[in-house]
Amino acid sequence: MNISLLYLMSRTIFFTFNYIIYGTELVKKYDLSQNIFANQYIENQSNIEKNILNLFSLYAAYDGSYFGIISSLGYVNEHMFAFYPLYPYLSRIFSYPFKFCNFKNQFTPYLIGGFICSNFLCLLNCFLLHQLIFLLTNSKFKSNISVFLFLFNPGSIFYMALYSENLYFTLELLLILILLKDTQNWFDYILLCIITFLITLTRSNGIIVLSFIIIPIFLQLFKQQINIYNDSFLNNLINLSSFIKNNFLFILKYIILVIIGFISFNWNLNIRAKLKICNYISQKINSHRDQFYHLNLLCNNQKNKFNNIYNYIQKYYWGVTFFNQYRKEYIHKHIYGLVSNIYGFYIVFKSFSLFNYKELFKLNLINFLVSKKDDKENKNNKATQKINDDEIKRNAFILGGIINFFILFVTVLIIAYISISNRLYCGHPLLYFWLVEDVYEYLQTGKNKNGFLILLFFITFSFVSCLFQIGSFDFM
Repeated sequence: MNISLLYLMSRTIFFTFNYIIYGTELVKKYDLSQNIFANQYIENQSNIEKNILNLFSLYAAYDGSYFGIISSLGYVNEHMFAFYPLYPYLSRIFSYPFKFCNFKNQFTPYLIGGFICSNFLCLLNCFLLHQLIFLLTNSKFKSNISVFLFLFNPGSIFYMALYSENLYFTLELLLILILLKDTQNWFDYILLCIITFLITLTRSNGIIVLSFIIIPIFLQLFKQQINIYNDSFLNNLINLSSFIKNNFLFILKYIILVIIGFISFNWNLNIRAKLKICNYISQKINSHRDQFYHLNLLCNNQKNKFNNIYNYIQKYYWGVTFFNQYRKEYIHKHIYGLVSNIYGFYIVFKSFSLFNYKELFKLNLINFLVSKKDDKENKNNKATQKINDDEIKRNAFILGGIINFFILFVTVLIIAYISISNRLYCGHPLLYFWLVEDVYEYLQTGKNKNGFLILLFFITFSFVSCLFQIGSFDFM
């Protein structure tokens, strides 16, 4: 399967579908206030520019509007600090060539640049995901299925629109592919540090991708044959202590990587925003004292210099707090996201059921990471068990992925609207790794009905998400 052709086919289908439905105004948008670029025409604007603006503004609803403004004007209001800077500034680079087109509307180049940036990253993600799934399954057919599922996922509109989903997924895939390498040199490690910093500049949940650093540590354990087939907790503890001592520098560099992640995460989440916001308030406070009352208190609170600006903005502007979304006026959002969360439960259950937790309690980490086998078989045939590098690598990826996915899963259930799961889950490689197996079995034998339901759900909801997001219907 040609990945580029599949990508072009899928984008052409969605682009045409979206234009027919909304570009021609076949269906009226529900809430135009959620897209500030819609119908934003100015005097002496050519018909060509009006059509371009009308076309690309389809992909700038909700968060896309904020990213478009940040890209063109910067952080002009305090609530924009809920949106991280790497994607809008990267899309600004893609907009530079269009500034020479003499557009009358200052936002037109940035809408075009943001759209091209997102879709270029989407194409790059297809190749990276294909490489990852092939590395884990050694099957080109499964890799092709994963690309198809990605291009027709339930949140596919977010991988065409002015959203940071594509950039986040790109950095996540790059980080995982580097960690899965059999050997890493210092250049790889420097890349990991750079990616760690960049991903915390992209999304508020960027820090959790560091759960994947367990991959090289488990691979190192396996290479040194630490505590394989050992039933003694004490011996396992001694072996692990010896491993840590002998591999101190190896482990230390990943600890440093986590520290870099947390420092950059805190800087992006709090300090960067706070410095700019407090400077902004100092200039505006006299004329807008009531409007900035809470932020003024926040900036002048010397006891809490690192108060979470991001959480403050989410709470006071969008009402995002623990369990606040479970109210009757939001029931439609939860119904919309219900199917996605059923698959979320399925992936969590399937991943957790893979490991032998009895071995974990004995600190026998390698046997814990090997696919669970019958206990009697383990006891009687230890000498014939086959543990290979590929299985350790694959299961270490799954373990890091399930930690990451579980945090997203809990976040969706506790803090966010369940409907946002379409965005969060569809940018997670573990989703494609597991669902590919079911779809592959269905396509090969026709017996796995879950594979058929996955295909049906993905394709159907990829178009439904376009209808709701571009039409500014309050379901997302």
